[in-house]
Amino acid sequence: MSPELERNFYLDGIRLFNDREFFAAHEVWEDIWRDCDGVKREYYQGLIQCAVALEHYRRGNARGVVSLYGSYRRHFSHVPPRFMGLDVGEFLEAMKTALGPVLDRVSPPERGELVLDLESAPRMVLQSDCF
Repeated sequence: MSPELERNFYLDGIRLFNDREFFAAHEVWEDIWRDCDGVKREYYQGLIQCAVALEHYRRGNARGVVSLYGSYRRHFSHVPPRFMGLDVGEFLEAMKTALGPVLDRVSPPERGELVLDLESAPRMVLQSDCF
C-alpha cells in the first residue's frame, strides 16, 4: 500500500472513530493492518481492538469489552508514547476512563446491563502530522 493511501485510510479511520462509527473504523484500519509489520502492525491492531471494545460496549457486551481491554493494551505496549501523530498514553487513559464502568465492576455486568454513553467515548486528536 502506498504511503498516501495508508495516510488516507488512517485518517478516514480516525474520522469514523470520532463520529462514533467504531465498527467502520475497525474495518478501515484492518485494511492497513494487513499490509504492515513491526510497530505499525501493533499500533493498528491496538486501534482496531479499541474500536471493537467500544462497539462491544455500545452493544452491551461487557465480556467483549474486558477481553479486548487486555488485548489492546498488550499491543500498545510495543508502541512509543507518541506515534503517528497520536499521544498514545493520553488516548489509552481516555479509553480506560470510557470503559471504566465495565472494568471497575467486580464481576462483568450482564449483557445489556451497561451501555456506552457515546459522549464518554474518547476522541482521537492528532498532535502532529502523522506521516
